[in-house]
Amino acid sequence: MKKTLICIIFCIVCTFLNAQNKIEGKVVEVSDDGSLSPIFGANVYWEGTNIGVVSDVNGYYSINEAIFFPATLSVSYVGYTVEDNLFIDNKYIFYLKPSVELDEVQVEAIKNTSNISLIEPVNIQTLSTGEIQKAACCNLSECFETNNSIDVSYSDAITGIKKIQMLGVDGNYTQITSELIPLIRGIQRSYGLTYIPGSWIESIQIIKGSGSVVNGYEALTGEINIEYFKPEDSTDKIKWNVYINKSGKLENNLILTSKKGDWRSNLFTHVSYFDREIDNHGYHNNSEYKGDGFLDMPKLKQFSFLNRWQYYGSEKYNFQINVRGTLDDRIAGQITNNQIIDTPYISNINNQLIQVYAKAGKIIDSNRSIGSQTSITLHNQNAKLGNNIYEGKNESFSMNLVYQNQINTKSLFKYGSSYFADRYHESFNGNIINAINLRKRVDLVTGLFSEYTYVNEKFSIVSGFRADYYNIQEKVYYSPRLNVKYNANDRIAIRFSAGKAFRISNVFADNMQYFSSSRQVVVGDSLQPEIGWNTGLNFSYCFNFLNNEGSLNIDLYRTIFENQITVDIENKDKVVFGNLNGNSFANVMQIDLVYNLVKNFNIRLSYKKSKSISTFNGVQKLVPLTPKERGLVNFSYIALAEKLNLDFTVNYVGKSRIPDNIVSADNFSTPFCLFNSQITYKLSNADIYIGLENITDYTQPNPIIDSDIPFGPNFDASLIWGPVMGRHFYLGLRIALK
Repeated sequence: MKKTLICIIFCIVCTFLNAQNKIEGKVVEVSDDGSLSPIFGANVYWEGTNIGVVSDVNGYYSINEAIFFPATLSVSYVGYTVEDNLFIDNKYIFYLKPSVELDEVQVEAIKNTSNISLIEPVNIQTLSTGEIQKAACCNLSECFETNNSIDVSYSDAITGIKKIQMLGVDGNYTQITSELIPLIRGIQRSYGLTYIPGSWIESIQIIKGSGSVVNGYEALTGEINIEYFKPEDSTDKIKWNVYINKSGKLENNLILTSKKGDWRSNLFTHVSYFDREIDNHGYHNNSEYKGDGFLDMPKLKQFSFLNRWQYYGSEKYNFQINVRGTLDDRIAGQITNNQIIDTPYISNINNQLIQVYAKAGKIIDSNRSIGSQTSITLHNQNAKLGNNIYEGKNESFSMNLVYQNQINTKSLFKYGSSYFADRYHESFNGNIINAINLRKRVDLVTGLFSEYTYVNEKFSIVSGFRADYYNIQEKVYYSPRLNVKYNANDRIAIRFSAGKAFRISNVFADNMQYFSSSRQVVVGDSLQPEIGWNTGLNFSYCFNFLNNEGSLNIDLYRTIFENQITVDIENKDKVVFGNLNGNSFANVMQIDLVYNLVKNFNIRLSYKKSKSISTFNGVQKLVPLTPKERGLVNFSYIALAEKLNLDFTVNYVGKSRIPDNIVSADNFSTPFCLFNSQITYKLSNADIYIGLENITDYTQPNPIIDSDIPFGPNFDASLIWGPVMGRHFYLGLRIALK
């Protein structure tokens, strides 16, 4: 299979066709006062085909002439309709106005806040600003509450951190990028999702399965790419969001946009603060919670910022530089309640992060361009979890060089090189066989890659291949990837994907949740990089039923590990990290149905069934704490002349296997449903939103095992399968000023 795939890729890359002339133009927004603003990310395409391009940051596009007649050039953008189009100075100008009618005629699935494209060769789902705002998304980990593709759960019952899963596999195997630059990796893995405020995010792209080789070697189950708000003319000069919930947690986010000469800038700031002691965990007695003596949510002080500078002085040159930083301090553990506790269980986690990254690009001519991406990250982490103390320092550098050649209207060729350098300084003391003091490791990965894209009216293919040399193993790892799409007609897309990825694991930073226990930590010798294959099949169908638009999406994916760092928690006395000795795989089926029942009333239904198997001590078992089933129902309604938005979401979480050391009826958790709702009222320059999460106040019973003996042999706060926070009410205000 591997040899066949490589041969296919090689043959495709060697295919070349003739060049075509270009049609150029611009996509702009027409405001109520008649002013014009460029639109970034609009789809410009030949109607009835899958040939299209996306407008750049200045609204400009360039597309090859049609090879068939008659031909109609069309444009689509989420939430906009075409007001007019003109031919000015040999350029086609499209004028768009905002609209509630969010459908994209015949080419793409119905345009609601969560969109699945029929154009892209890869299986990609886009969450727009409107979708992200359906929930109180204080950070990136909370942006998927209305989406069934990404599973979100608490990592443990002490730190308040959330983790994700994708395609039935831990989120460590999902590549997370910011505008295609590596974002969360290294020692950021456990806590990095909380460093990205939700109000900073303009959109999120969820790429399932094998993605582009251009973006790196780590994406096994897919990629999550976030797009921040950009300093364009259409961007509000001031965006302010403030949030407070019933427990007293405060979030304050501010985005400032400015312009100076040919440069435009965004300044993002975020403050999160919580300083109350709440304890509702534990058993229910006479309709009152007794509590378990531990804080339900840690005390939190967090400050984050992002400063972006982007150059707009040339149509041929593009440059931007970004600086991002986070200070995060959280304290949790036992509540003393003025009682004398000789040695209370304390959790104190401190993170300091600074990242500088830049993009540069040059358009050589109408067909060729070259670009670079560079990132430098410094991250210090100090974590005290009872008697377990972790200290880590990660210095990271990455660079990606890409050359692109538009061979003709059907063919695109990319190739380039990448370099990743990570230096770790780590210490781990506590319940571990041999304490680790100032362990140093330098990971150097040098890669070469190439990717070929072919598109015609019915068929498209993206084939890629990369080779990465890893210094510690002194070995080259090969990653072939293939994405194929067939459009049976203008409403049906069928996709197939297959690809290989490898990943260098860091067992401490990847699995911090297991250190909130009395387990002895056992780390195997000479852990090898993780290697896996992912294959997938996708069916997307856009339909019209009773004069209303809808879409159906079906996913089938399988992930197989050749090597994996297994986390064995089957023995209550220890957690064992070691290389896979046996089989490990995950099968996932997901069905999504979106339908506009009536005007301004949208319903989304989703069901996912997973089977994740791994080998623990020679025995194949279901991966613990991984739900077998998940379901989602979301209702969205716009009323009162588009001023009132009503959203209601039900998340169903099926049973998951509890490790064998826990005594329960059948060693499986209890299925449950979470109910969330939000009401948003829109004013001229502001939104007022109120919400209620976990309406039924459901929490996992006694999430901390032996909470009254925190340093005893059975203490464990890491076996989490349900929510650890109960019902809470929140209130927020969003203000946007031009």
